[in-house]
Amino acid sequence: MLMKLILVAGGGFISNFVIQIAAGVMIVRMVGGPGRRWLAQARLMGGVKTLSAVTFALLATFIVQLTIWAVIFEALGQFDDFETALYHSAVNFATLGYGDIVMQAPWRILGPLEAICGNLTLGIAVGALANALRVIQNTER
Repeated sequence: MLMKLILVAGGGFISNFVIQIAAGVMIVRMVGGPGRRWLAQARLMGGVKTLSAVTFALLATFIVQLTIWAVIFEALGQFDDFETALYHSAVNFATLGYGDIVMQAPWRILGPLEAICGNLTLGIAVGALANALRVIQNTER
């Protein structure tokens, strides 16, 4: 059982970080390419387009990551329906920790592990937004 738990947790972590790192690379490239062109055309609207694109891309990756964890939880038989699994995943990922729904042992350790994953993912997101803001600021000079 321990090996299955490690494999499931590792699979969740690895899939989430592959998605987030790929998204981070695409976001940096987008900000350096189309983002710079948008900013060259119109500073204010270019900045709005750039930040909107980055924010939308980050939100899309969060939703994909939440869904991956929800699928894992449902596949493990922890929830009767996908909606509850997705809700539980979102609470874990955002580190809200309501405690209204708790998985059964030994799978409940996946909740805090998803929270750690969520924290690290949000850190990457902050870096991507900071990079976009830096590019916008540098084009205004």
